Parts: sequence; structure tokens; C-alpha cells
Amino acid sequence: MARKHSFKKAYVGIVVDMALARNKISNRMVAQRLGIDEATIRNWRKEHPDLDRAFTEAREVLMEKINSVAGRSLEVRKRKIVTKSSDGLKTTIEDVLPTHNDVAVYAKALGLGHSVYGEDERRRDVLRDVMKQKVAGKYNALEAAQLLEAEGIKIPETLRLELETPKIFEPFTNTDDAETETANLTAQEAADAYKKLLG
Repeated sequence: MARKHSFKKAYVGIVVDMALARNKISNRMVAQRLGIDEATIRNWRKEHPDLDRAFTEAREVLMEKINSVAGRSLEVRKRKIVTKSSDGLKTTIEDVLPTHNDVAVYAKALGLGHSVYGEDERRRDVLRDVMKQKVAGKYNALEAAQLLEAEGIKIPETLRLELETPKIFEPFTNTDDAETETANLTAQEAADAYKKLLG
């Protein structure tokens, strides 16, 4: 009979570390790392939402920890507000909590500047990289679109238009008469014909 293991809060940190090191982790990988059977990991994920979240949202969990520590560690500054009223000048002093920039500087000081970023930033970077590779000729429009779709990234309108362009001009390339007609158009006539074709 397998030995019964009890859940420890430290396991969440281990899972976060594993998920940050790899893009995807599985119950089997965590079970092997902790020396526990897979069924126990599955049960723990059902019983402990923070462990389950660590599997899929490791970056977000880490950012929340950084924000929490930064909120406690960074200086709370004071702001003096002077207002003028019919009674005269009134002065109030309030706390100014750390800003987004304060937290970013704090994270960078911990050495986490570029390694921690959210899903939006990851998608933006993937989109930028794929489009650079497309411009460089490594991917054609269809391959670039397929890569973006596989990553769950919305295809930019310019790329979508490029994919649809052959369909728009298909009738012109089928007949020799259409080719000679369009070849003799001025730039303005071609633009007007294109607008008319698009409706």
C-alpha cells in the first residue's frame, strides 16, 4: 500500500518554479519531482485551488507575490495636499502607496526584470517575432497566420488582407483579356477598380 502524503504549502512554490522553468507541466512531472503518485497530485489540485492555479498561472502567481512583497517592502511616501476654501487654507497629509513603476523597479532589483511577464506580453512578443520572421522571408503569410492561431493570438488585419488578396484578384488572372485591360490602367483607375471590387 502506498504511503499517505500530506499537502504542504511549500509545494505551491515548487510547482510555480517548475512552471516558470518550462511552459507546461503535468501532474506526472510534479509527482516525479515530489516523489508522490499522480492520483495524489490530482486530488490536491481539486482540494487546493492555489496549487491548481500554480500549474496554469505561474507567472501571475509570482507577480502577485512580488506585488505583495513590494507593497510591504517599499517606502510609503507622504503627500501634502493644500486646498483653498472659504475658511482659508486646509492642509491634509495622505499616504502614497507604491506605484506600478516602483513595483517594476523592485522586481528588476530582484533580478526578475525580463523573466516575469504576463500572457499579454508573451502574446505581443510572439506576434512581433512571427511578423519579423515573415518580413525576413522565413514564413509566408499562411504559415505566419497558422503560427499565430496555434498560439491563440488574433491575426492582424494586414496579415488577414494579405491572405485574402489572391482571392480578390483571382478573376483577373484567369483570362488574358483581363490582364491586358488591368495592365493599361492608370494608378487612379486601378484604385477605383479595386474599391468597386471590394464594394
